Amino acid sequence: MTSHIRIGLAWSALMLALMVAIVLYAGTQIPLDSEVGVHFGADGSPDRYGSRQEAMVVLWILPAISAVISVILAAAPFLDPRRENLIIGRRAYIATWISVTTLMAALTAGIAFSMIRSLNPDWHGPELVRFIIAAVAVQFILIGNYLPKTRSSFIFGVRTPWTLSSDMAWEKTHRLAGPLFILAGVLGFIGAFVFSGLWLALQMTVLVLAAALISVVYSYFAWRSAPDRDHGTNLTV
Repeated sequence: MTSHIRIGLAWSALMLALMVAIVLYAGTQIPLDSEVGVHFGADGSPDRYGSRQEAMVVLWILPAISAVISVILAAAPFLDPRRENLIIGRRAYIATWISVTTLMAALTAGIAFSMIRSLNPDWHGPELVRFIIAAVAVQFILIGNYLPKTRSSFIFGVRTPWTLSSDMAWEKTHRLAGPLFILAGVLGFIGAFVFSGLWLALQMTVLVLAAALISVVYSYFAWRSAPDRDHGTNLTV
């Protein structure tokens, strides 16, 4: 097991322990016979209530998802045909792993906090949505910072038919995609505390989709001008 996988697994274990502690704490704060918010609208206020049992199921799903993600990320280097490239770009790989598991812990804390606050019928506020969007924005800033440092991989990065068939197209595309995702993250973070209502919930998605779409389209033109582009084999069946 390589050092970067050990680092990822150690951080995942720490975040998983934190998530379990948060869920257990939330369980002590939600009475057995109470109705608690289990779904929240665009303004962060609960729009559906459920039993304590349902709330705890929702909370326990998050550590389970985090554990599955960690297993997939730990196995990825052994499954990627371009494993050596993934090892070369291991800083980006580890940064993504750490940011994803940290985001899952932040989501668990935000949702658990909102559930507890929803026990107060007079509480309404967009804190949960703003918190989640800000956390996601920070993750895209981190990912954008490391994208230009990646190498061609089937697991991580802007994977299109053109970037995967030309190292030059991959490098050019990720030099553009990195700043685009950083910009999307910065604007999304600001928007998390500026916008309200439906646009608060949608603005991060719009920004990330725009950055991704521009990167994908650009990858084709980068491939067309790349001297190392691969047209495929001449094999016939």
